[in-house]
Amino acid sequence: MTLGVYYWNMMESSAVTGNDYLIQYRNISSKLKKRFLRKPNVAEASEEFGQLARELSDGEAWAQAGLCCVAVAKCEQTLVNPTTEVSAITQAARYFLKAEIMNHYLHCPSFNEHLMTAISCFQHAIQLYIDHKKPALAASLSVELGQALRSLGRPSEALTHLRIAADLHATSPFHHLTCLGYIASCKIELGDLHGALMMFTQMATIIEQTAEQPLTGAYKDILARCEISSLLILLTLQPLPQHTKPPHAQLLEKYSWNTSDLQKFNVPYDDAELVVLLQSLVLTCQGRDTQALATLSQHLTRLLGPEHLHLLHTLVTEMNRT
Repeated sequence: MTLGVYYWNMMESSAVTGNDYLIQYRNISSKLKKRFLRKPNVAEASEEFGQLARELSDGEAWAQAGLCCVAVAKCEQTLVNPTTEVSAITQAARYFLKAEIMNHYLHCPSFNEHLMTAISCFQHAIQLYIDHKKPALAASLSVELGQALRSLGRPSEALTHLRIAADLHATSPFHHLTCLGYIASCKIELGDLHGALMMFTQMATIIEQTAEQPLTGAYKDILARCEISSLLILLTLQPLPQHTKPPHAQLLEKYSWNTSDLQKFNVPYDDAELVVLLQSLVLTCQGRDTQALATLSQHLTRLLGPEHLHLLHTLVTEMNRT
């Protein structure tokens, strides 16, 4: 099925269910109206809104399903059920986000109304968790929103929510590091290499101060990412010696040593070939040998991940430009 046919079928399906949805929504809403000597049946309305949301979700009418979930959240707020309320508003946020992602995928013209509503719902849910002293759950939603914005090509907007997540995870070193890593990735996507370098330096400092030595598992992997990323960024920025901070000067000096002994070299990864190649990279950049740099980058390609490859490409481009 072509994209055009899929889009037409989806619009046709939405048109068919649209009238039914509005009728059902109004019928359920009428149960919430106050009548003489009769209290509104809020619990029943909440259940019926939830059922309608599930039916609309099955039909991929994400925005309409989101509106029904917002209605559920309002009902649960009236019933003073904070757990169900925050669950409903979170589900609404995810439905509106799905609607925005579908518009993005289909290149539909819009005013980003679904995204704005999704952000508002996420922020409401985050505040509810904060009010109920559940910072970890609030932080997880902030990360979810930030990562969703990144996937939609909005890293600058994602930064705000990822910083909130990092602050909420301040007492949990590992989760705090994870959030700082996401922030560093956003800065790289925005071309802010100075900002990314600061993040990686901060992450390395936190690991040195909080993690048990010798490093193992995830902490070792995070430090390896920080060290390689910082090295590639420093080679790209080429700061003057008087403007180079001591940790950065030590890192450049470390990879200027001519040794491949991993124990003496003290690197947070177990790959002697990568050590030699990074040492060669430092010498090549210091000598500004663009031809050797092109050869080295080919050898490094199979040893580096996507983010490091992006930084390596940036380094090669900058060296060729200057």
